[in-house]
Amino acid sequence: MSHLIIEQGSEVGKEVDVPAAGMKFGRSPANDLVLDDPAVMLFHGRFFFKSDGFLWVTDFGAGEKTTVGGEPVDEYQLKVGDLVEVGATAFRIINIALEQEEPAAAPVAAPQKHERKEPEAEEHSEEIDLGFKREKKSRRAPDKKTEHKPASLTARLMQVSVILLFLIVLMIVGPSLMELSKADVSNVQQEERLTLAYERVMGTTKNIFRYRVDLDDKGIFSVRIDDLKTNRHQIESKEIPQSVIEQLSHGIAAAGFFDVDSDYAGTSDNQYDLYNIAVQRNHRFHHIQVLNWTPPSAIQRTTQLIEDFVVSELGISFTWKLDPEELMQLAEHAFEVGEARYAERDVRYGNLATAITQFKEAILYLETIEPKPAIFHRASGLLEAAQIEQTVRYDDYLFRSDRAIRLKNWDEAAKYLRILSELIPDRSDPRYEKINAKLLNVEQHLR
Repeated sequence: MSHLIIEQGSEVGKEVDVPAAGMKFGRSPANDLVLDDPAVMLFHGRFFFKSDGFLWVTDFGAGEKTTVGGEPVDEYQLKVGDLVEVGATAFRIINIALEQEEPAAAPVAAPQKHERKEPEAEEHSEEIDLGFKREKKSRRAPDKKTEHKPASLTARLMQVSVILLFLIVLMIVGPSLMELSKADVSNVQQEERLTLAYERVMGTTKNIFRYRVDLDDKGIFSVRIDDLKTNRHQIESKEIPQSVIEQLSHGIAAAGFFDVDSDYAGTSDNQYDLYNIAVQRNHRFHHIQVLNWTPPSAIQRTTQLIEDFVVSELGISFTWKLDPEELMQLAEHAFEVGEARYAERDVRYGNLATAITQFKEAILYLETIEPKPAIFHRASGLLEAAQIEQTVRYDDYLFRSDRAIRLKNWDEAAKYLRILSELIPDRSDPRYEKINAKLLNVEQHLR
């Protein structure tokens, strides 16, 4: 039987059953009951059962309070008929028990006893045999022809041999199976479960900037950035492996987020500065808001960890924190350096790699600016040309070094490989590892 019925809100008439593990409600999709209401917090509260088996409601203590009968509550034992209000949604309590007992008026009737009527004649009763009945044992002495003889000595020895063999195998294999089973159970128990919602809002009389990060229970990591003044908008999402989620989960715990025990709020006439973080780690939920206040160090560490995670996993740069004017200045400087190094690419082999790095940086600064300025297109064109030339030079010098190695001309091979090391200095480039391995091999012959 349902425990709640919605009497007010977008789903009037819907009945809700509260599971034994309880049910969180709020605006975030990570809740068990999602309320599409701007007055409701991301993680607003929870219906749950205590050890007495009765239904309770608790408020997570942020934003507009949950009320019962019009009175705000932190934690309250519910009664049938209570009206629980959350923002614009109202629940009427129709059942408070964890396990609803069957109504007394309609108990399960015990089977009635009927006197068994003996058949008028044994030969007239028809009975269908489905093969489940056992034959009645005869009390007369068994027929000598059907009497079982004792098992022979050979048969008994075979039985004993099979039992001994089974015990030996069990002694050898059993411990290994037990260890494997324990390892599997341990792995299941240690798996981290993490969901989070992080919202950063900076508002002034001239602009509103919003940065939103979510990680749901399916491992989908998403970010949305909105800058109303410059009309910059960016939305990205990605499925994150469990191993990476575990790293983030341990990092948030180590940052001290769960040790922050209260919200922080101040006042300001000309700005709105909000940190809103909700984290569900395994069976522990924590929600902190910091409004117009310098966040404590644990919150600063947590938000920096999440923002760095966005950069590394979704490739969204730090540029969302900077004004367009600053981004243009940085992009112009990077482009000028890249253009100068590209013009001097024949002076030093490393200048071509430097030019490529500077062109990429200029493009990075301008990725959130729309429409794209002319410098963005110039940097993109020169980047493509520089990368093509780098590939051509790489293939040429690699061919020369390989030919010198085959001829066992170790000095010449080392010269070309050192040129390649200068041409490809990026350690993340797969070509760098190939060059370095060849150079180590050649230098061993030069000793």
